[in-house]
Amino acid sequence: MDKKLKEGVSVQELENFGKKYSAEIFLVLYFVLAVLLARFFFGPMWSIFLAGVGGILGVLLPIKVERAVRGVFQFVNKQEKITRLILGIVGLIVAFFLPPLIFFFVGLVGGSGIHKAAGEVRKGPGSKT
Repeated sequence: MDKKLKEGVSVQELENFGKKYSAEIFLVLYFVLAVLLARFFFGPMWSIFLAGVGGILGVLLPIKVERAVRGVFQFVNKQEKITRLILGIVGLIVAFFLPPLIFFFVGLVGGSGIHKAAGEVRKGPGSKT
């Protein structure tokens, strides 16, 4: 481990990491841009409000949100490499100009996840329902 830290990371390892985790890299970039730009251009109030609205809708409509999110990821994964890159850049542009919209989508997915987790706990071992 220490030897690896001293030698650094090769270009090939970085390329492999980027190919394997490209969706996660773009999502992190979306969130970082949205956080920074919402703070300076929109103010945090709009982001918090839309994240809350998204969370409420995600709890109320979890199946539709989950289907939509899965559909988006499947659509993107079916595209050619250059098309996926263009879609990723469009997402970065949206995160740059409309950061509260990113928080709305995070709220949707978060609300859906909370609903799913609550359902799993309710159905878990030792539950009376």
